[in-house]
Amino acid sequence: MTTTTPGHVLSVPSTPARPRRISRRLAVLAGGLALVVAAPLATSTGASAATASSQVAPATTSTPAPVAKKHSTTTIKLSKHTQTRGKKAARVRATVHVGSSPARGKVVVRISGKNWKTLTLHHGTAAVRLPKKISAGKHRITTVYRGTTTVKRSADTTVLRVKRGTPKVVSVAKRYVGTPYRSGASGPRAFDCSGFTKYVYQKAGVKNLPRTSSAQHHVGKKVSRKSAKPGDLIWTPGHVAIYLGGNKQIDAPRPGKTIQVRSIWQSSPTFIRVNKAAISV
Repeated sequence: MTTTTPGHVLSVPSTPARPRRISRRLAVLAGGLALVVAAPLATSTGASAATASSQVAPATTSTPAPVAKKHSTTTIKLSKHTQTRGKKAARVRATVHVGSSPARGKVVVRISGKNWKTLTLHHGTAAVRLPKKISAGKHRITTVYRGTTTVKRSADTTVLRVKRGTPKVVSVAKRYVGTPYRSGASGPRAFDCSGFTKYVYQKAGVKNLPRTSSAQHHVGKKVSRKSAKPGDLIWTPGHVAIYLGGNKQIDAPRPGKTIQVRSIWQSSPTFIRVNKAAISV
C-alpha cells in the first residue's frame, strides 16, 4: 500500500502506452470510415457523371445549319426566230453557268409551257433543233436548268413565230402553171378542169378523188368561204378549181387557155375539203 507524507507529492506511475495496438485500432477505424464515405461518394459521382453525360449528349447530335445554294444563270438562243411549218426548223441553244463556271447536269426544253426534250449539258451548253411541224402561231421556247441540291434552278425564255407552210396540193398544182387546157385530158401534158384537180390530188397522196367535176362535188366536207384553207376545192356547176387563199385559185380554165393562178370569179362557189392531210403541213 502506498502512503503519503506531508510535503510530498504522490507520484502515480503512468500506464505504459501501447502504440501498436492504438495504431492498429485507428487504422481499422479509418478504413471503415473510408469505406462508408467512399460508397456514397462513388454513387453520387456516378450519378453526376450520368447526368452530365445526358446533358451533353444532345449537343453532339444537333442538325448542322443549311448551306446556302449557289446561283446559276441560263441563257437561250435561237438560230432564227421565225420558221415555216414543214421547213427547216430553228436550232435552240442553252448555256448555263454556276458562278463563272460552266454548269453540269440537265436542261429541259419547253415549247409553250410543255416539256418537250431533256438535254445533257456539255461544258455548260446543250443544243437541239426544234420540230418542223410546230403548229402555226407564236410559241414561247424556254430552257430550264434543273440545278442540284447545292445549286438553284434558272431559266430563260424567247419567242418563236411559226408561219403556215404551203400545202402539198398547192405546191404540186403550181408546178403545172402554163400547161394547156384540153377537154378530157388528165395530164400531165394537158388537162381539163377536173382532170387537173384529180391529177394534183393524186400526186399529193389522195387516191380516191373521182374524175368528173360533178362527182367531185359530192366528196369530202363542205366548208364556208371564211373557213376555207389553201388546197380546198372550189366548185361551181360545170367547173372545179383549187383554192390558194386570199381570193386566189388555180385551175384549167377553158380551151385555148393554160393552167393559171387567177382571182376567184365565181359569184357563189362551194368550198370542199376533200382530205385534211392534203391541205395541212
